[in-house]
Order: sequence, then structure tokens, then C-alpha cells
Amino acid sequence: MVSTRFLIYVALTWAIIGLVVAFLMRRRGHDFSVWLLLGVALGPLSIPLAIERVRCHAAAEHQSRDTPTPPHVGFDLLAGIDGSVDAISAVDIAVALFGGRVSSVTLATVLDWDSEGTHSGQEMQTEAREMLDEAAGQVLYNPVDTVVLFGRPDQALKEFARTSGMELIVVGARGHGTSETLFGSITRNLVGGSEIPVFVGPAHSSLQSGMTMRGETSR
Repeated sequence: MVSTRFLIYVALTWAIIGLVVAFLMRRRGHDFSVWLLLGVALGPLSIPLAIERVRCHAAAEHQSRDTPTPPHVGFDLLAGIDGSVDAISAVDIAVALFGGRVSSVTLATVLDWDSEGTHSGQEMQTEAREMLDEAAGQVLYNPVDTVVLFGRPDQALKEFARTSGMELIVVGARGHGTSETLFGSITRNLVGGSEIPVFVGPAHSSLQSGMTMRGETSR
């Protein structure tokens, strides 16, 4: 007869494995809540599923890296948007700073990988596009392109900027509410690890409030 203590130990181990898988998948740009449910339900069985998903997206990213950068003319700007005032202000300040040299502005928001092919994910994409369209109407530049990306926000923005020939990535100093989808640690990762220069707008819409512009040039 199996003891109660042994069953509790197995259940805890099962749940811990699922929790670890969920955290690891979150770091790779997946929906934490989805993988938490999968992890707790499947335990160790969620590991091969997670590995397969990571391999699938890694192959897609590798193929994207092999795609040559298209030729372009002018100063192209990519802005990470989450619906916050700071994000819009950062774009306006960057456009004002670089003036007529700006040849295009693209607003991007990033959803997790698991929003790419599910019904609820389709709803999230619709909401994201509506948010981007609203933001495009507020930006002091015309015309403005919009795009919904998938994966880890910092990696998705960097890869899209690289393959699209962007000269600058723009983000706001703070996100919407407590969200860190495009801000906080994501901004720090962008500033510290992007080949393309990153412009971080100030916390307030003012050119005198301490703007910073940094970028890595190493390849």
C-alpha cells in the first residue's frame, strides 16, 4: 500500500517541475499562466512539449537571422508601445530630435508566443492592433506603420529592427501601470544588449527631463 507521505511527495515534485517549466517558458517569451496550467497538469510530461516549442521557435528565429537586411533609405525608427503616455511621448521626442532625417516610424507591441495561434490569442491580437492604431493617431508623425510581434519583448524588438533595417529603437521610461511587458527589465535588456541604438524617453514629456540614448555597436 502506498503511503500518504509518498503520494504527497510525488504531488509536490510534480507541481514543482511544472512550476519550473512555466518560469523557463516565460523567460523565452511564452504565456506563464498557460504553461503553469500545463506544467501542473502534466508535470515531467510537460518537459518534452516545452522543448519542442522552444526548438520550433528557435528554428523560426534562425531562419529570420539568415534573411538579408532589405535595403532602405532614410532614418527608420521602431517604437515599443504598450498604451502608456510615456511610450507615446518617447516617440514624439525622438521625432522632434531627429526631425527631417526620420523617414519612417513603426509602432510595435509584443505578445507572448502562445498568443499566436489560439482563439484567445486572436482576441489579444485584435486588442493589440486597436491599441496600436489609437497610438498611431496620437503620434506627431504621419504616416505611421504598426506591427504586432511575438516572443520575448526585447528579443522580438531587436530582431525585427535588425531584419527591417531600423536605425533606432525607441521605448518609454515606464510602462502602463505595473506592466513590464515592454518596460522595466525589458528596457534594461534592450539598452544593454542591442546592436541597434536604443532611445529611452524620459518619464515626463519634456526634453529637459534627462533623456538617455545608448547602444551597443559590437557585432
